[in-house]
Amino acid sequence: MIKFFRKIRQKLLSKNKVSSYVLYAVGEIVLVVIGILIALAINDWNEKRKGLLTKNTLLRAIEIEFTQNLEQLDTVLKYDNLVVQSSFEFLQIRPDDSVADSTAYLRQLLQNTSWTWTFDPQNGALQSGISSGEINLISDEILTNMLFSWKDLVADAREDELRALNTRMEAKSVIEKHVRNVDYRSTDRTELGSSKFTSDYMGLMLDPLFEDYISDRYSRTLDAVNELNSVRATNLKILELVREELSSEN
Repeated sequence: MIKFFRKIRQKLLSKNKVSSYVLYAVGEIVLVVIGILIALAINDWNEKRKGLLTKNTLLRAIEIEFTQNLEQLDTVLKYDNLVVQSSFEFLQIRPDDSVADSTAYLRQLLQNTSWTWTFDPQNGALQSGISSGEINLISDEILTNMLFSWKDLVADAREDELRALNTRMEAKSVIEKHVRNVDYRSTDRTELGSSKFTSDYMGLMLDPLFEDYISDRYSRTLDAVNELNSVRATNLKILELVREELSSEN
């Protein structure tokens, strides 16, 4: 092709056809420019295609992570809500109530208030997307902002979870003064059997420090539940926006 154009140039010059040569030269320049533009367009298309593949890979990984996080969060909320409900029930019992004499009922309530689940989300894909800058390929600004703020949102909820957890740790000595640990733990660990020592549930109920513990346990776990419900709402919204972003590219 290059030899073909060279022959044409030489032929025009040999015949001293300057105007024709100029016209030919302009045409050749136009062809070169068109070729460059086509090459740039192809390169741009390839870059956009690679960017789309990278973005979709990231979005699918984030979708998997946040689906698993939602499942874990629902489990944590299930047990935290059980703590809140059982703590409230404890606070409603008076020494002269008939249920105060029900060892099985009190044992179950005590077991329910002892759960200490925490939310530990998976953030591998998200952190990788942030550190690599691939997260900026996501076109939805709302989704991007939510992903950037996810870590802080979880950290805020973790503070309430730790406060609720601390109430459980602080009350250990109060509970053990009246009730054997194995006595109520055996409700979900039946292989432990019953304690060799007698538990005094009525003594526990009459201990003002236990009432303080249960009221703190109720209040702080409820705070944690409220924060985790906010985290859950954000998790759901992120999943919704991720799926919309994926479907918009198909």
